[in-house]
Amino acid sequence: MEKKTEGRKAMRILFFGTSDFAKKPLEALIKSNQFEVVGLVSTPDAKGKRGKKLIQPPTKELALKYGLEVFQPEKLKTEETLNKIKAFGADLFVVVSYGKFIPNEMLKLPKMSINIHPSILPKYRGPSPINYALLNGDEYTGVSLIDVIDRMDAGDVYMQWIERIDPNDNYETLHNRLSEIGARMILCALENIDSLKPRPQDESLATYTKIIKKEDGKIDFENETAREIVNKIRAFYVWPTAYFYLDGKLFKIFEAEEVKTDIKKPAQVIKVSKKELIIGCRENAISIKTIQPQSKKAMPIEAFLAGYKLNVGQVIQ
Repeated sequence: MEKKTEGRKAMRILFFGTSDFAKKPLEALIKSNQFEVVGLVSTPDAKGKRGKKLIQPPTKELALKYGLEVFQPEKLKTEETLNKIKAFGADLFVVVSYGKFIPNEMLKLPKMSINIHPSILPKYRGPSPINYALLNGDEYTGVSLIDVIDRMDAGDVYMQWIERIDPNDNYETLHNRLSEIGARMILCALENIDSLKPRPQDESLATYTKIIKKEDGKIDFENETAREIVNKIRAFYVWPTAYFYLDGKLFKIFEAEEVKTDIKKPAQVIKVSKKELIIGCRENAISIKTIQPQSKKAMPIEAFLAGYKLNVGQVIQ
């Protein structure tokens, strides 16, 4: 149904988004009485494990719940796709974790296009800003609303929010909080759209992130410090998770603390009891709090140690 605000037609928004991070901004716009979301553009359904079942993007599940039209083009640079996007008749594009570059010809269709990006741009452009902020042990991160252009996350900045990273934050907690912040910010920006004053990013300060791969989660006790390993555990909490091998079996770590120590025995068990497992690193050591053995569920370290016997001096791969 067509929405109206103060006697005028509501702004028509076409939402481009795929991942879970985009859900809260999408839902906030759908629920708003001031805007009309005319459709969702997401990437196609992905193949599940072993390719047996197609998995819908999180945004698609949400959009269908609210009765939105969903468009999932394989390619954007086709006349058919351009015509379909044009047919939505959107005044504005909102882009959040979509996963594809939107061609210039398509960006000319609306009056404006705004991207929600979870970092303080120009720091951490690219696909993995939340992971990198945690991986590098940053004290602060944030959310940026920027213009969408043909270069990755390089558009002028409309609005920014700076958010403190709690020492207990992991990818899941920080991701969820930044998504909520992004939802509030896009509503604020669109409610005050005539007052937005874009400013260019400082290209000399630009840094970039890469797509996280499974092998990035492998812990190297020999060459990584305890602080680096703890940061890795926090950054890869959801995927790919931080992991190591012991006797040829995979063990994932979901929570650990740094332990100060003068004992220099990297990749060795330096202390073990009924409630504690401490492993040496290149500098200091980590005390594992939550672990998941291969083919088992994640468990507190006390439960793990009740069933797995490790010895001081045992080498960890």
